[in-house]
Amino acid sequence: MGKATPAVDGGLRQIAIADTAGPYRIPGADNEPERPTYRACRYGMNPSGAVTDLVLLMGAANKVIRLKQISIGGTATSATNVRVDLIKRSALDTGGTPTPWTAVSADSADPAASAVARDYVTLAPTGLGTAVGTFDNIRVNLAPPSAGSADRAYFQYTWQNDKAVVLRSATECVAINFAGVALPAGGAVDMQITWTEEELRG
Repeated sequence: MGKATPAVDGGLRQIAIADTAGPYRIPGADNEPERPTYRACRYGMNPSGAVTDLVLLMGAANKVIRLKQISIGGTATSATNVRVDLIKRSALDTGGTPTPWTAVSADSADPAASAVARDYVTLAPTGLGTAVGTFDNIRVNLAPPSAGSADRAYFQYTWQNDKAVVLRSATECVAINFAGVALPAGGAVDMQITWTEEELRG
């Protein structure tokens, strides 16, 4: 087999391998997708009372939304941990007072985000949407700010050739749920979400 030389074909980096049978093109690895990518975050969320769905990532009509990452951290007066569940829902929550987040595009050439992330810090939802199921969970340690370090938990998808959690309609959502337990004294949660979007086909 002959020498491998890089080539670019239609914007995709490829490797051309020439031998007596002719050149072959093998797509090179590229971990940065062409899909529009968006990030949104909120700092210091401090809901009162029992916390169920604190944050929703909501799908959009005629779009495929792929959840890539959620990171969660925070502080409390005394070190403790809180349970966090990720729940896929086929219907949106109702009631409460939602606050939408600002989605920032990773590329200024991409269109505005269609999916919406929002929280229920002001007033919790009165009705939770139909659960498809809990697909991930973790315990997050909340430490006093004076401790000098902050724990941060990550949910990351598609990093190991796994499939992302996908939202295919405006009624589907991912809920970040705190199991109906109140945050500890002085509790405040920081959160960041990353997702991609593409047109729904077929």
